[in-house]
Amino acid sequence: MKKSVKLLCLSPLLLVAAGGLTSCSQSDNTLYLRVINSEDYIYLNEGDPEELPDLTVQFEQSDAVKTFLEGCEAKYGKKYSDVKVIYDTSDTNETLYSELQTGKTNYDLMNVSDYMAQKIVSGKMAVPLYRHNGASYSDAPDYDMIPNYQQYASADIKQRLDDIVAVQKIFNKETKKVEPQDRLLKEYSVGYMWGTLGILFNPTYGDFGNIGEEQVINDMQDFGTLWNSKYKGTISIKNSMRDTYALGVMQTYRDDFKSYRDEYLQAVEDAGTDEEKIAQALATYQEKFALKFNSSSQGDVEKVRKTLEALKNNIFGLEVDSGKQDIITKKIGVNLAWSGDAVYSMDQGEDLTQVTSEVELYYSVPELGSNLWFDTWIMPNCSRSDAQYDLAHLFLNFLCDPVNAAQNMNYTGYTSFIGGDSILELVRDWYDYRTEEIYVDEEYSVYSLNETTHEVLEIGYDDFLADREASRDNDKLYYYMPTGEEPEGYEVTESDLLNEDTGAPVMIEEEGGTERQKLYSDLTIVDATDSELEAVDLSYFFNNTLDEYVDNVDTIFYSDCYLPFNKLDENGEALLDSDNNPIQNISVGRQFFCQYPNKETLDRCAVMADYGENNQYVMKMWENFKSNPLPTWAIVTFITILVIGLGFVALLIVNSVLKKNIKNKRIKN
Repeated sequence: MKKSVKLLCLSPLLLVAAGGLTSCSQSDNTLYLRVINSEDYIYLNEGDPEELPDLTVQFEQSDAVKTFLEGCEAKYGKKYSDVKVIYDTSDTNETLYSELQTGKTNYDLMNVSDYMAQKIVSGKMAVPLYRHNGASYSDAPDYDMIPNYQQYASADIKQRLDDIVAVQKIFNKETKKVEPQDRLLKEYSVGYMWGTLGILFNPTYGDFGNIGEEQVINDMQDFGTLWNSKYKGTISIKNSMRDTYALGVMQTYRDDFKSYRDEYLQAVEDAGTDEEKIAQALATYQEKFALKFNSSSQGDVEKVRKTLEALKNNIFGLEVDSGKQDIITKKIGVNLAWSGDAVYSMDQGEDLTQVTSEVELYYSVPELGSNLWFDTWIMPNCSRSDAQYDLAHLFLNFLCDPVNAAQNMNYTGYTSFIGGDSILELVRDWYDYRTEEIYVDEEYSVYSLNETTHEVLEIGYDDFLADREASRDNDKLYYYMPTGEEPEGYEVTESDLLNEDTGAPVMIEEEGGTERQKLYSDLTIVDATDSELEAVDLSYFFNNTLDEYVDNVDTIFYSDCYLPFNKLDENGEALLDSDNNPIQNISVGRQFFCQYPNKETLDRCAVMADYGENNQYVMKMWENFKSNPLPTWAIVTFITILVIGLGFVALLIVNSVLKKNIKNKRIKN
């Protein structure tokens, strides 16, 4: 069940000249859309003529663009012959922000992380995405401008992005003062990919042999483990100011985060079945968590600095992109990682064409919480024509089509904001042990054949999955899809299902090899009740985004990449609940968990805000932290090796001089 993911393919796109597209001639009646994104963050064709072209080319050739061009002359007063996406890539959010500030860029759409979108909107360097240029803030946003996003984006994930607040300084004509005004990102952004920050680790790493695999898994459910001396020299962390600062905050204020969590769990227990009280308890918990998670005052930063200085002596080093490869080659055993990179490492570690022996890695979103991040599209406050403005919305709507979102997700390995049938099928193909054949479309019928009475009963689609185990125990269960040409009142009989001579299932094939009938017991089907697989409920993500599938039924997956682990006490023994059953923790998993953590995990994660004016304190702390990036043990080791090396060289020189002197003395004698 390995994904077909291509993460490190550096195929060129339609690169633009340096200077950020400050001018694009439209004299040839071509309408240009100017887009900038991160590298390898959109589907590319890598030279395979049998595969679809780059997604940007698919957009240019789409029916939606053809229809758009037909109406341009009437709507904009100019006739365009075609559309061209000028696509560029950038290395960091900060580079894009700097170019926006200096006016070096002129893009119609820009992909940035959540905190940078907040910063750009606060600085009034982005325009509302759902209003035309120059429209008043009092105008109601027209969210129908990107209907696919409203229909298919996961409501839970979208809401977390929408609620981010950017504070703009606006001149109040009545008071004659500049006053702060809140702007929600929902008016400025369209979510693209999302994920978490966590710990990627190899529980069987060589140096962990004396710890034990089960104990390693238990330890890695806590960010504090990175400070534990028994893992010294096996850990790499991100050479990223914000991610490493967030790690420091989680450790510095771990007692506070534990207190918030305990209060929340107690409130849930007290609420019983009162959903309103449970929702209020969650909202209170998340508000407290997010406030503390984004602590960035000068005093807070100083406390975090001391925490990170203590970590420096325990790590192997800092890394930007090498950690996901270093853990595969076993240079390290633990890596502070983004969920998308963790998926890449896991896939590569299992690919025997890439490694000499399989490396089974795990990913943890620690129990006390972590960072939930988003990458989002915004529209910079640059000059553009009315046609370009509308074309940008058409492009975003194209990206939010589940079919196109699935291409992007399959190529990048990151998780799309978009749900829908195509994404559901892709995720099932990657992770669910049941084949797609088990899912019955409306055009199919399901029949149960009682082997004793030979009675044939049709089972309704809605009841199929719920009843399948009882049906399997008592009757033979079949899929059957009529050709559509049967006479009115046609009924399936025993002879239609079983061969009269052999009693075997009848497999009727239409021209072209279409199978009309399948015996249920011959299909790949696994239930949590009769296997070690975990039933994973992804209704929080897919509900209300599906067209052909059923909410709360087809959103249940069965996988071994999502298994819970027993929590251990200080002696390495399993912790037991009041009924003497092991207490399990579901903060650790494999690829499936990386891409789609359970709802409980997301509830204890917070979005990292822009630090605003406090960013100066964090930047200064980070500069000091990096001034000596190597831990003490590494420096001592390096100096020791250097001294030994120099001593060896000196010994060679002395030895050479002595030999030369002896030789000269012999010649003289």
